[in-house]
Amino acid sequence: MKLYFLYNTLLNISLILMLLAVVAAYQSSDYLVLAISVLIILILGYLKYRLLKRVRQR
Repeated sequence: MKLYFLYNTLLNISLILMLLAVVAAYQSSDYLVLAISVLIILILGYLKYRLLKRVRQR
């Protein structure tokens, strides 16, 4: 269970950092970085969904 807690914490931190990257990329009109950041947010969101689903099954 400690591993799930650590994984969840890392996912939360990375999601927050990527949200900050999206805001910074949008403000600087760097749309390539914006698109990559949104893609990474989607991947991290999917991983968080899978983690929550796995924890609920236990």
